[in-house]
Amino acid sequence: MHREFKDLLHSAEGRSRRIIAIFLDVRGFSSFAGIAESTDTAEFLKSVYLKILDEYFPQATFFKPTGDGLMVLSGYDRDSLTDAVCSATDTSIRLVENFPSICEQDPMINFEVPAKLGVGLARGSATALEADGKVLDYSGRPLNLAARLMDLARPSGLVLDDTFGYELLPEEVQQRLSRESAYIKGIAEDDPMAVYTLDGFTEIPEYNKNPMNRFKPFTEPNEAISFKDLEERTPVYRHPLMHTPIGNAKPEIHVRYPRVQANGRKHPALHRTRTLKAEHVRVAGHDYAQVDYSTLVNEIKGTGVKRTWQINITVEYSINDDS
Repeated sequence: MHREFKDLLHSAEGRSRRIIAIFLDVRGFSSFAGIAESTDTAEFLKSVYLKILDEYFPQATFFKPTGDGLMVLSGYDRDSLTDAVCSATDTSIRLVENFPSICEQDPMINFEVPAKLGVGLARGSATALEADGKVLDYSGRPLNLAARLMDLARPSGLVLDDTFGYELLPEEVQQRLSRESAYIKGIAEDDPMAVYTLDGFTEIPEYNKNPMNRFKPFTEPNEAISFKDLEERTPVYRHPLMHTPIGNAKPEIHVRYPRVQANGRKHPALHRTRTLKAEHVRVAGHDYAQVDYSTLVNEIKGTGVKRTWQINITVEYSINDDS
């Protein structure tokens, strides 16, 4: 395949096409790949790719893997625009909702796999690199934008920009989307871009709520404590900060704790992660991220985590770019 690609490049030409770009990313794949057997990660991707292409985007005109996700493209014109926008959005929402169980019917997948998907949608004119009637690749702003919007779809869900066609969507779909503003690296660094996110799934990362040229994300060193120690930090705890947080974004507390197996034992490799919003407070000249751990402690306790098991905590916030 790669040799044919090389041969076709000699006669390839660029042609403009109007396309809808859908970028999909499996959340948590890097952690999964780091602990799973390589044959299992390959089997998982194969199963996911086939399901997505066969059952969700069978009419795609072009697609290719992107490491731990997919790029899916489809064409449109003036007559088909509304149908194309509605179909891409509705299908993406269904895929996000169904992704946790996408491999359940595959007998080869008898191990725990990532359960969240992030999707970015954009449309416009792109360039198709073609030779002998075959499309070798695509490039252009819609692809770059869809990839950037996909990065915003965290911890899962979908994001589409203000020019995608929100007004073309049925009312029931519009009601599931919220209009927000986001700063996007390489696209909207100084002035925010209007985007729509999927309610109940997507929350714009704090880093993307500030101008890119003034702030940068900073993560405090990881803290490893026992679950007993975390319990003792309730209801309210203040994390000391090395820098003063900048901007309107609240500090985020990322709490990573072990998964509990059916036999009540700690899984040797898999973990769960929860993110809490903290308040920036200044006491006696020192900066702190103040957070209420009560609800999370009860949630973790309910999963069966033992008091001696290790919990990892990191604090993230924005600081001046010259810090």
